[in-house]
Amino acid sequence: MVEQNGKLVLDVAPVRAEPAGVGLYVALLARELERHSPFPLGLIGVRDEARALVSLDARLPRRPFSKRTYHAWMQLAAERDARALGARLIHFTNAAAPLICRLPYVVTVHDRDAQADDPSRRALGHHPGQPGGRRAGTDGDRSLAVDRAGAGPYRRRPAPRGGHSALPTLAPPIGGDDILAHLGIEQGRYVLYFGTLEPRKNVVRLIGAFERVARDRPDLRLVLAGGRGWRFDGIERRIAQSPISERIVTPGYVTDIDLAALIVNSALVAYVSLYEGFGMPVLDAMALGTPVVTSRTTAMPEAAGGAAILVEPRDEAHIARGITAALADRTGLAERGRARAATRSWADVADEHVAVYRHVLAGL
Repeated sequence: MVEQNGKLVLDVAPVRAEPAGVGLYVALLARELERHSPFPLGLIGVRDEARALVSLDARLPRRPFSKRTYHAWMQLAAERDARALGARLIHFTNAAAPLICRLPYVVTVHDRDAQADDPSRRALGHHPGQPGGRRAGTDGDRSLAVDRAGAGPYRRRPAPRGGHSALPTLAPPIGGDDILAHLGIEQGRYVLYFGTLEPRKNVVRLIGAFERVARDRPDLRLVLAGGRGWRFDGIERRIAQSPISERIVTPGYVTDIDLAALIVNSALVAYVSLYEGFGMPVLDAMALGTPVVTSRTTAMPEAAGGAAILVEPRDEAHIARGITAALADRTGLAERGRARAATRSWADVADEHVAVYRHVLAGL
């Protein structure tokens, strides 16, 4: 049943041609809200290259992304576009909102430690004394909602967390022989990292750890799957300088179907990022029955839920020992990982977002 207290408008501007992280969260949330939201749904910030949104109903009301940058669009066009769609509530999805917004909104804050002490000031650009409507924020790790009416105090409550991988349903891993043959790798004989290649993902230390493991495993290779991020040059130099550079494979960004195949056929996934707001790749791998080695810091232990090998991400030797331990316990880790990933779905996440929307609207 569609509720008649107004249209929910979702900011989908973070969804780019090759979505990862926030973009993937937004694309999956949009899909589930289309299926499960009791509110009429509209989209703002739709980019021409956002292929991940193609599966949504073409009749869904939408407004295009219309500025050069996300923040320019946010400040100059976002509320105007939402009003054009008849918005009652806006959900901004990437830790930013207009400095002045007369419509009530919800905002997702993905990185708790940098912003949770004052989401309005650090994530949104607001100052506590500024006037405005009722607002709520949802942190992708610790998950909180922050309501603010005028200059009143903040009030926090539980709000949605990320769910398990959508890769099994978006891209069923059938075979995988083509992508493995293309990359020159063999089933069960490579360690996989997937995600943007940038310093925060700790790829350089992962390479150092793999070099230690590789001394005793000449059959093993390291696959670094993902698009080039900021300061990629340092990663590229480290690969070139590695004494086993010929065993490091960099396929770049891969499609969902190929990524699912790479995950399923890997010996394990190593995701030893220095900092994460949630760590979705951990659950992606677990949902597909692949052992995981991940960091014991920030959000990753919570995402892993006791079903992964946890390591100190700044210690190459410790990462190497974690990889060796995971190789020795692949079956047990795979079973625990599947059980962990099965505890939540993206439909659950959509339902919890709807609970936040209702909470905000009920207070207006």
